[in-house]
Amino acid sequence: MAKKKKYIPKARHNPEVHARKLEKNRSEINRINKTVEALTASHDIHISYLGNFARHDIKNSIQSMDSILSTTSAEEITEENILSLKANLKIIRETMDNFSKLIPYSKDERFTLKNLIIAVELLTRNDLYKNKIKLTKELPKEIDIFLNLPFQSILQMFNNLVINAIKALENSETPNIKIFAYVNEDYLIIELSDNGMKINEKDVEKIFDFGYSTTDGSGIGLYHAKYLCELFNGKIEVRFEKNDYCKTFLVHLPIIK
Repeated sequence: MAKKKKYIPKARHNPEVHARKLEKNRSEINRINKTVEALTASHDIHISYLGNFARHDIKNSIQSMDSILSTTSAEEITEENILSLKANLKIIRETMDNFSKLIPYSKDERFTLKNLIIAVELLTRNDLYKNKIKLTKELPKEIDIFLNLPFQSILQMFNNLVINAIKALENSETPNIKIFAYVNEDYLIIELSDNGMKINEKDVEKIFDFGYSTTDGSGIGLYHAKYLCELFNGKIEVRFEKNDYCKTFLVHLPIIK
């Protein structure tokens, strides 16, 4: 006599569980899309700043040299013309040398805090000069601080923060930005302060949200900065000040002992 098969009830699908899973997947896809968009936008801004950095000085120097050479014959060249040509050649050489500082090379992929700040300043110097912004730097002098992180990503992150500060300073009569760095245990903490537009305390939780902006910007810079910071096991926060500056962004990044 054939043995009766054990009855196994068919698994029933719970529509509510599936709905929750679908919603979770949609949220994750939306988060990934926002991150990709922020990375792309930040990368584009970074590339444009790199291009502007090189083009500004080199273009002006070439135009100045071309003006002398195209309007002056060999017999008419003066000592002043020669000095001007030498000065412009020096500017081109310095620009090329500075450009190399934006992409420091290291076999073990590490870089110093000093190189990072130099690169940030080089990238934003035209905007700082154009907007008459005073930049103050206070860095540890007694030790070299090394970071073992992707240099271009960290440079983009701080470039975004400085651009955000520059936009906040558009209506300031005495615009100032201060960069203050120090070590706390295993972390490098970089404070970036400005005396520009204040942030409403009720909006503090929103400023790192995708698309949120109080300066008519894209609302991507701070979102991207926070994403990168957390990606490298760091964190970023904002603090309100009651001194010459109105707000400070604090970036915590792991350092090499």
